[in-house]
Amino acid sequence: MLTMAVGNSDDVDPADAIAAAIEQCRAALGGLRPQAGLLFTAFDSFAPASLAAVRDAFPGVSIMGATSAAEISSPGGYQEDSLTLALFASDDVDITAGVGSGLGIDVEAACRAAAGQALAGTKREPKIAVVVAEGFVVDPQLTLNAMARALPAGVTIVGGTSARRDFVTVTPTYQFCDDVVATDGVAILLFSGPIAFSAAVGTGWRTIGASGTVTRSEYGALHEIDGRPAIEFLARYLDVTGPASYGNPLAVIEAGGEQSYLRAIQGSDPDSGSVHLAGSIPVGATVQLTTANTDEILAGTKDALARAAADFPGGSQPEAALIFSCSVRKFLLGSRTRVEAEMASTQYGAAMPLAGLYCYGEMGPVRGTPTSRFLNETFVTVLLGT
Repeated sequence: MLTMAVGNSDDVDPADAIAAAIEQCRAALGGLRPQAGLLFTAFDSFAPASLAAVRDAFPGVSIMGATSAAEISSPGGYQEDSLTLALFASDDVDITAGVGSGLGIDVEAACRAAAGQALAGTKREPKIAVVVAEGFVVDPQLTLNAMARALPAGVTIVGGTSARRDFVTVTPTYQFCDDVVATDGVAILLFSGPIAFSAAVGTGWRTIGASGTVTRSEYGALHEIDGRPAIEFLARYLDVTGPASYGNPLAVIEAGGEQSYLRAIQGSDPDSGSVHLAGSIPVGATVQLTTANTDEILAGTKDALARAAADFPGGSQPEAALIFSCSVRKFLLGSRTRVEAEMASTQYGAAMPLAGLYCYGEMGPVRGTPTSRFLNETFVTVLLGT
């Protein structure tokens, strides 16, 4: 059996907020002893003392997490400027955590440090890892690739990059585990043993116009499509000389891939003909412009929730749900953002413990790729159980 106890508070005093969340978790645990947990918190509400408070309340527990653009929880639904605490207890599943810093200096070493700490706490077979990381000091896909190498083969990675409330000031953000707080780090929560799970990603965006093949690119920039400046490809549909075009991300299908993922457009350089990206696109990938209205974006949410429920292993029972959604979705949905949390409660049932955050980018499995991919403008959901 797996138990996830969830607490949420939007109290302006961080000490009072974490105290309220702790008491909600204590009541939900019913005397069970948690092994580890997640903390998602608004940047302005984060205090290292919150981590110490949880560990004082539950001796031996390990807490990892990150700052967020908004928070989701079963007791609070969608919230801004709040904190969500999720604690896990199980008799037969090991839940362990770790953190590494210095992603911009040595991404491999940071991921090995985080994964090593988590792996040291279990002798069972690792199955799924929740990863949160800083998303600007290095290409987040490099972080994902390094984490996949640091973990045993076959471990599914889900998660997102740490965030702040908006896009005006995007750094610093915090990643943390126990008494370590980083601004250039990666943290992991690892589930090992007989854990049952399913994960699904959804967007809601639909492709429009012609497709092209990426012939030159690097992290943060798409230089050429079909051997021509990328700006020429997009100029048929967009005024790419303007600011970020979050409403029209690129759909990307990697060479040999089966499923597309989104890459956000962040303006361009008219002199060079390059398009700025929130991430990277590998050479050889096929790209196509997309569009969506708010109803379609929420349809992507509904689809991911339904697929996660349908794909959950037969003979096992979902006992907890996690959500990683994009701060761009929050920006585009506006007052309808809370519908994502409401849809999750409807799909999974009001009794399902639920925790999540809005990120600057998400991590999830994409069919046909060797590891999870760094995603933009995407809704990722995970079901856990035994």
